[in-house]
Amino acid sequence: MSLMNRRHEYSWASTSLTDLKLIPEGREYGLDEMVRVHLGFRLVGGLRESFIPDVWTVAWEDNDKLARLVMKSGIRRGGGLGKELASTGKEVRRAKFYWSRDPDLPYRIWTAIVHEDGSAPIIPTDVEDAKSKYLDVEKTFEIPASSLGRGEVKLLGTVEVSWGRRSYLEKGSASGRTPSVKLKIL
Repeated sequence: MSLMNRRHEYSWASTSLTDLKLIPEGREYGLDEMVRVHLGFRLVGGLRESFIPDVWTVAWEDNDKLARLVMKSGIRRGGGLGKELASTGKEVRRAKFYWSRDPDLPYRIWTAIVHEDGSAPIIPTDVEDAKSKYLDVEKTFEIPASSLGRGEVKLLGTVEVSWGRRSYLEKGSASGRTPSVKLKIL
């Protein structure tokens, strides 16, 4: 058996998106203001279940030291087929597995989370913190109210996430939409 083919040893549940929500900072905006909305979601299922130190150690031993999430999220007008008002474009979030010599960390193989904004890697304090920093996402969008026009407007968020094949996981993808929210442009 090849060391790089351990996927048959694992039986993870399918991965899906949950807690998809679109939260505006206000319900009424002037025509000259910026509409600020927060889009949030979580990945649950097999991808979250497999993100544990025992699997990191096996992946490290197989020289499989990087996991990637490719994400695209955006805000649309109307019932989903409406015009896309804002988008993040393609973003990549990475989890790198490394040999830790930090005595405060509970396992020798640990992970560093590299966010898509290019900031310094984040070293989680425990496993749940690692899962949260890697698999829970919140984005903020600003849209000029003048581009929406006067009156009542419906907005909804769209999310697409994919991940590659690893020694412990098959490749996959998940997508979803938030319920629409109503805003009033004065």
